[in-house]
Amino acid sequence: MGILTKFKLGAAATVAAVCLANAASAENIVIRVTHAFGETSDLYQLSAIPLAERVKQLTDGQVTLELYPAGVIAPSFEAYDAVIDGTADATQSAATSIVNRDPTNALLTVIPGGMSIEPMFQWMWHGGGKELMAQFRRETMGLHAFPCGMGATELFAHSHKPLQKVEDFQGVKFRTSGAFADILTEMGAVPTVVPGSEVYTMLERQAIDATEWSGPSENIKAGLHEVAKYIIYPGVHTKAFFQEFAMDAGKWDAIPENLQGKIEAACELASLDMMMAFDAKDRAAWQVLKDGKNEIIRLDDATVEHIRELGRKWVYDRVAEEEEKGNPWMKRIAGSYYTFYDDWMENTPYRAIDYRP
Repeated sequence: MGILTKFKLGAAATVAAVCLANAASAENIVIRVTHAFGETSDLYQLSAIPLAERVKQLTDGQVTLELYPAGVIAPSFEAYDAVIDGTADATQSAATSIVNRDPTNALLTVIPGGMSIEPMFQWMWHGGGKELMAQFRRETMGLHAFPCGMGATELFAHSHKPLQKVEDFQGVKFRTSGAFADILTEMGAVPTVVPGSEVYTMLERQAIDATEWSGPSENIKAGLHEVAKYIIYPGVHTKAFFQEFAMDAGKWDAIPENLQGKIEAACELASLDMMMAFDAKDRAAWQVLKDGKNEIIRLDDATVEHIRELGRKWVYDRVAEEEEKGNPWMKRIAGSYYTFYDDWMENTPYRAIDYRP
């Protein structure tokens, strides 16, 4: 970031801080939030709306989140830029859209073959992940951020081709985003990174062979099961994912400390709200898919394990690359992530798992 850019951001942050400080004294803070997803998406309906309600509830109406779905203030992939340039005060986004800028972002939203719902939540809120996210965002983007909205396991793919073994991926044109694009390349597939708004049309026209998007309920809403014969599971590429609430650091610091704590608490509750609501809708949707006309295929265990191994290799390959560039964050956050995950895998065999394979 150049000196002039830093000066401009600093000046904007100072003006914003004064405005928010004045708002705080009047006990009426309005935060304009650009969201990463469209208004009809459950990724908006089950995250942004409950979050705004929780913030209003916990702050006794002192803080209002003014919500803008993707495309109103900024397109999905430009949400963070809108906060940095001051077009929006904050965003609720998944950092998959900025993995290409810094691969560290993948660790803060989803790593293929990485943690599932419960360990990911624990790491974020009780294992150091939240603190690392805040430090990383401030140092590298001038934002203050914390986890805010959690999604359950996705379907692996809707596909025109049956996918089960590693060799089935050769030459498959597969829409995805984030770190999984590189992993698909390692598996011989041809990844295509496009926003969600383009997924249905590309799959329908067979411009792509397969796509991952979200869980069963969101995919049914998108109509993906209507235009591709095969449904592939389990969603080892996205076992769980986090959104985050990211705000200009100067604007955040201008909010009274007691209200900051309440906004963070609202995000923790909203993450649980979103996770539980998504899971309930996804179970009902899975039953619909099972009763439908699609052919459902389970990835074989060797493929699942291969993706898990490639996910971890991807992370540590990027650790080495980022260290060479003088960026310590990939190593620091990866160390915390995998220390927690390895401990989880080593010390939870006593648990009973309630599902029928």
